[in-house]
Amino acid sequence: MKALLDGDAQSTETAHTQSEDWPRLDEEEALYGLVGDVVRAIGPHTEADPVALLAHFLAQFSCIIGNSLSVNLDGSPNPLLFWPVLVGDTGKSRKGSAGKRIDRLFKGAFPDWTGGKMRGSLSSGEGLACAVRDGDGNDPEGILDKRLYLVQSEFGSMLKVMSREGNSLSGVIREAWDGEDLAPLTKGSPVRATRPHIVIVGHVTQEELVKHLSDTEKANGFANRFVWFAVHHSRVLPLGSNPDQAVLSPVTEHLRHAVKFAKDAGEVALSIDAANDWRKVYTNLSEGKPGIDGATLGRAEAQVRRIAALYALLDRQTEVAPMHLKAALAVWQYAEDSVAWVFAQATYPEIENKILRAVVKKGKLPDSDISALFNRNMPASQLEKAKAHLQEEGLIHDVKLATGGRPRIEWRPGPTPKKPVAPWQGGYFVFS
Repeated sequence: MKALLDGDAQSTETAHTQSEDWPRLDEEEALYGLVGDVVRAIGPHTEADPVALLAHFLAQFSCIIGNSLSVNLDGSPNPLLFWPVLVGDTGKSRKGSAGKRIDRLFKGAFPDWTGGKMRGSLSSGEGLACAVRDGDGNDPEGILDKRLYLVQSEFGSMLKVMSREGNSLSGVIREAWDGEDLAPLTKGSPVRATRPHIVIVGHVTQEELVKHLSDTEKANGFANRFVWFAVHHSRVLPLGSNPDQAVLSPVTEHLRHAVKFAKDAGEVALSIDAANDWRKVYTNLSEGKPGIDGATLGRAEAQVRRIAALYALLDRQTEVAPMHLKAALAVWQYAEDSVAWVFAQATYPEIENKILRAVVKKGKLPDSDISALFNRNMPASQLEKAKAHLQEEGLIHDVKLATGGRPRIEWRPGPTPKKPVAPWQGGYFVFS
């Protein structure tokens, strides 16, 4: 203890350092409007990651505004539900701290807001439906407020429960994200919930996620109904603090007006300019991806449109403008980068990890540079095996460049793209 006390005191502004391949949020785009005001007001007073604050805020906003709003995708209304999962170390990543800070903000703006009556860990589809159930003979009134905000701090345990034979939770969760009526089959009295508006926020460690997210849940559309964010301990604040009320009051007032506006907004469409931008990114967003990317990012177009609509409503607009779409794309880019970091780190051997991270970071990596990653001490046979496996998984691909002699091989992220710019490079979302 004395050694600790004698050490140099860390500044309250010291950011927690992460590896150079840690996902980077484009704050200029993502922290637009009220989202940015919230993060900048609360962020300096907590060790929680700004991304965790952003995710909790958008999620709770998407719940409190209710089920009368939607975006139209392929001719069908999509409810404005945003389900983030924060992936970070237990305790150290301050996932819970971010949630409590945002809870306090919403409670200050809406003292009567409870987020629904259900608490604790989800264990069955019947239990989830019961939390927003319709009336029946035993309970004529049922639950009138269909809004339910659930923070699952033990998301890994929920994944374990879902793997049990006969458990209905996964199917009911998927229906809830789609905004469908819930009617899980039960042996006793059937439970029915019409027009539910349920938001689920998950907290999980990287190890739990990789271990318990089953192949079934990757393939059946459960995983890609959530948006995955890597989060960490962002700064050192030994004593902590709270925002000055003079700073927080305008934010709270803006939030009140935004929620009141959103409840009567109806469908949120794209403005003409935003529609033009949407056409430029739609193909890349809607293209399927192999492996874990496809499992976790397969609903990219729906997720981005939902997030963009939330940014528009926070601006008290019923049309998504270009800046709202750009903010949503910045959030989604961080989610994509998080998936790459979380699953590549945990799933592939050390040699493959190093190659994959280098290719993703640089965007284009000459084959001759790969040996240099290992100080030219790694046997060529091992490097070839690692590159071959990454290519089989669709994580990298080789491009042969003409030189007038023997072609030069260059490695790039992802499967062979149909367009020159690979999605991993962030060129995905560049408007020309």
